[in-house]
Amino acid sequence: MELSDELYVRVEELSETGNEAMENEDYAKAISCFQKALDILPEPKEDWEAYLWLAGSIGDAYFMMRNYGKSLEFFRKCYNIGETDNPFILLRLGENYLELEDETNATEFLLRAYMLEGKKNLQGRLEIFPMAVQTCESQTKIIKDIRSS
Repeated sequence: MELSDELYVRVEELSETGNEAMENEDYAKAISCFQKALDILPEPKEDWEAYLWLAGSIGDAYFMMRNYGKSLEFFRKCYNIGETDNPFILLRLGENYLELEDETNATEFLLRAYMLEGKKNLQGRLEIFPMAVQTCESQTKIIKDIRSS
C-alpha cells in the first residue's frame, strides 16, 4: 500500500522538521512532529512503512530525553510489528532495558544486536555488559569451530 502523494508529502515535511529538531536537540519538538505524522497515517497505522520509522524516531527522541519508559514503549511497538532483526531497534530495546535495570532483557536484546552487527553497533556500550559479550563471542567461536571440522 502506498500513501497518496499529498499525504506522503505531508509526512515527509513533518519528518524532516522532526529530524532537524533532533539535530538541534529539541527532542520535545521532534516528538511532536513525528507524532503528528504518525497521527495522519490511515488505519491500521502499523501497516504503513512510515509507521516503523516514525515510531522509532519518537522512541529515539524519548531515549535522548532519558525517558526510558516511553522510549521502550515505542521501540516495543516497532519490535511487535515484526522488526525482530533490526539492529538499531534491538540496540535501543537493550539500552532501554539496561537503563531501567532489567538486566535479563537488556542482555537478550543487546546480544541480539551484537550478533547482527558486532561491536560497531554497540558504540561505547560494551563495557556495560562484558559478560554478555564474552558469552556471545565464546558461542560464536564454538559455532565456527564446529562448522570448520
